[in-house]
Amino acid sequence: MQSYSNISTFIEVARCRSFAEASSRLGLSTSATSKAVARLEEDLGVKLLHRTTRSVGLTPEGTRFLEGATRIVGDMDSLVREVTDTREVPQGRLVVGSTVVFGRMWLMEQAVEFRRLYPDVEIELVLDDRASDLARDGLDIVIRAGDLEDNANLVARKFFEDQVVLCASPDYLARAGIPQTIEDLDSHCCLQFRNPAHGRLYPYRFTLKGHSISKVMGGGLIANEGEAIKNAAEAGAGIAQLPSFMVIEALESGRLVPLMRRLWPIPMSHHILYLDRRLVSKRIRVFIDFLLKNRPDWSANLPRILARS
Repeated sequence: MQSYSNISTFIEVARCRSFAEASSRLGLSTSATSKAVARLEEDLGVKLLHRTTRSVGLTPEGTRFLEGATRIVGDMDSLVREVTDTREVPQGRLVVGSTVVFGRMWLMEQAVEFRRLYPDVEIELVLDDRASDLARDGLDIVIRAGDLEDNANLVARKFFEDQVVLCASPDYLARAGIPQTIEDLDSHCCLQFRNPAHGRLYPYRFTLKGHSISKVMGGGLIANEGEAIKNAAEAGAGIAQLPSFMVIEALESGRLVPLMRRLWPIPMSHHILYLDRRLVSKRIRVFIDFLLKNRPDWSANLPRILARS
């Protein structure tokens, strides 16, 4: 299994972009890690990594090899677990990705509860607002909102739907007035979200006479993290369009006021994604079932809150 071990070591170095960090994760010396990758390159007869004193990068051959090797090692690990782990209780390491705010507001609490039930499972949450690549980033599961793109080789399970809400603080509306139409928003400060995945401004979305409308708004205040936009809206900086799970508490307390309800877009879908492998480990299956059983439904509280406003 020497070649398999060398491949696994290479994958960790490629993910970390650092021999020192990969060695720490693997419990090896930096010298042993470097030698394992060198032996693999010698066996293959190609250079997989560019090495400098400060960084490690993939060669074109290394990029191709990483993609295939990650899939094969994942299948091998799953096969070994299926054959050797005859216990009913799942065990091992589980790496789960989501956006920062969703991870903080909901997912971490679920991870804590899951570990109470299955203490032999170690969970690492990777919270990042950029789109994650499961194979490249070493993720077992990722929770993703919106349209599914680049989902080849992935299995998508429908998780929940969440209403996107247009809202502002009472203080802002007292100063700037209450918009009634999409055109009215042109004279308002609309807080903008810059998508970290591609750097573009995320458009506001509406439904008008059965048609979906997307429009990039102006406003003078931009952030690349949703909670910062929510905080700015609560502080009276302008109008925001955010998922209900982020603003439900602020709506209920009156810190934010819903606007233009008849023009809200259709709810946004969230999915659980995992790699399409022939063998999926028990801990992944059990964790997904746990999430689906406890799926959130923030939008269910909206009618009651809206009836009061």
